[in-house]
Amino acid sequence: MITGATTISKYRDLNNKKRVDFILKNYGSIGEYIKSYEEILCDDILGQRAIERRIDRGETGVRVQTSEKSDPTAMAAVDRVTLEESFSLKDNSDRFMCRDAVLNRDARTLKIMKRDFKYVIHAMNMLSQHDRCILGEVLRHEKTLDAIAEEKGIQYESAKMYIYRSRLKVRNQALEFIESACAC
Repeated sequence: MITGATTISKYRDLNNKKRVDFILKNYGSIGEYIKSYEEILCDDILGQRAIERRIDRGETGVRVQTSEKSDPTAMAAVDRVTLEESFSLKDNSDRFMCRDAVLNRDARTLKIMKRDFKYVIHAMNMLSQHDRCILGEVLRHEKTLDAIAEEKGIQYESAKMYIYRSRLKVRNQALEFIESACAC
């Protein structure tokens, strides 16, 4: 299971093949990790933006009173939605999210991880439904190779090779998707 912000920095340093392997190895938990870390990054970036706005206005401390001319709650909601849209795969821009280089770098890496995960899912969907279900159960640690061998009435080594071949098809197809996306 993957945890912590260090996962992002490790992922950033991997080449495309190792990224796909990382996603396949952590297939059962990576979707939840992406959602969780995206929320954490949103909170951090919004906090950093608030600090930057106060600095730009020349404020040195915490604001005691806000003007009656705007709705800070609506502004915060719009800010959050706008930021969440920038994490979306539909947004192709590599926008400047805040002045903090580390937060910007993590946000870009998270967006790449999200894109790569989407390509792995697309590659999985190219398998037959039966192969996709079995491989998914193995990757999510819901089934063991022993259970698959028993279910299919084959030897353990044959089940292992069956999963290996399915995983290799997904890996190669996802890698092809990622490399074609990077070439654009």
